[in-house]
Amino acid sequence: MAKLNDEYEDIFSDSSFIEQSIKKKNRKKNSAVKFVIFGCVIALLGGGVGFAALSGVFEPQSVPTESSDVSKAKVEKTQESSEEEEEVSEESEGVSYNTTLQFKSDLNRFNKTVKKLLDQEITSEFVVMYDLTEDRILYNKNGNKKCYPASTTKLMTAVVSSKILSKDTVITVGDEIHMIDPESTTAGLEEGMQLTYEMMLDAMLLPSGNDAAYTLAVTSARVYKEDDTLSNEEAIKVFAQLMNEAAEQLGCKGSHFTAPDGIHDDDHYTTAEDLTRIAAYARSLPLVMNSCKKDHAEWELISNGHESSDEDEEESEVSVGDDDSENLNVDSPLGFEYSDTVEWDNTNVMIIPDSGQYSKFADGMKTGFTDQAGTCVVSSATISGHTIIATVMNATTIYQKYHEANKLFEVGFKLYDMDYTHQDDYLE
Repeated sequence: MAKLNDEYEDIFSDSSFIEQSIKKKNRKKNSAVKFVIFGCVIALLGGGVGFAALSGVFEPQSVPTESSDVSKAKVEKTQESSEEEEEVSEESEGVSYNTTLQFKSDLNRFNKTVKKLLDQEITSEFVVMYDLTEDRILYNKNGNKKCYPASTTKLMTAVVSSKILSKDTVITVGDEIHMIDPESTTAGLEEGMQLTYEMMLDAMLLPSGNDAAYTLAVTSARVYKEDDTLSNEEAIKVFAQLMNEAAEQLGCKGSHFTAPDGIHDDDHYTTAEDLTRIAAYARSLPLVMNSCKKDHAEWELISNGHESSDEDEEESEVSVGDDDSENLNVDSPLGFEYSDTVEWDNTNVMIIPDSGQYSKFADGMKTGFTDQAGTCVVSSATISGHTIIATVMNATTIYQKYHEANKLFEVGFKLYDMDYTHQDDYLE
């Protein structure tokens, strides 16, 4: 439209066009004057009549009060819609967890004999067997009752952090590692160490490192808030909030999280079905699932946190005799050797080839234990692309949780004429 306006401006500003118009007007001046006079007479006579006739049509009409109410209602509705859109917009700025899984109960797939056998065999307090491929819960024992997750919490920590950090994000271990329970399991991390996010996932999910869980939580919260000044305590609160928001989006009805590692807190709880939902979603995240299924991992650190300086080397040369100096690492003036590599074994023996509960079909996911939670395992197995998840909480012994998970897989896969084989040696 702007182009057309420019053309019009050019035409009406052209002097030659105006001169030609004037000449034409002079040539037709006489006839034009007569025509104008005649037209004016007709207009004066007809205009009065026309105005009188049309005045009634364009006379202002009174508007009913109801119309005002309707208009007001429309304005209010528009304002409400705008407010709702703003709320949705604010929510969309958070982390999104899209899932189409419905977790429908299908507890009649087994005949009475098999059900009776399972009820006798499964002694753990909270148990769910879920067919991920068919999106069906096949077995449920107290699956919706409150229980404590212990370190199976770290599946949620992995899920949330994976939405914020990328595979190659470099993470520096800080003093947040001192927030963990002194008696909890660790990955042996030290302040100043630098690992990628992928390495840190292994540090948390394989040896169940609480130090790694806290480092991931604090780092994720600061990145999410775009605020490196967040204190450790503030960061943990932010991350816990993100965990709870994720749980809600995933359809968890009976969970509340306060920490990334699962050390007991009365206000940190879940259900076996909720954990199964979390595990199912975790399986959709390749980086997380790749870590869950590793029996062993070995990495070279980006930094061991004890890089030598010129001053350290000078001090080392002074304090160490010539005969011994060649056998000591100059990274430390005291001669301590700091390793540049880390390695961890998975605590889930179902994926450890030499263990008494190994199955070649098992492919994850996470173990857990506290006095209040008991011994627990969230496990998964896949045969020919068909996946089943078994969540076993508060088992009587370490052996029992694996035995029961394997038994659930054995029975579950038989529904599809699949033979789930596994070891079943007793474990202390």
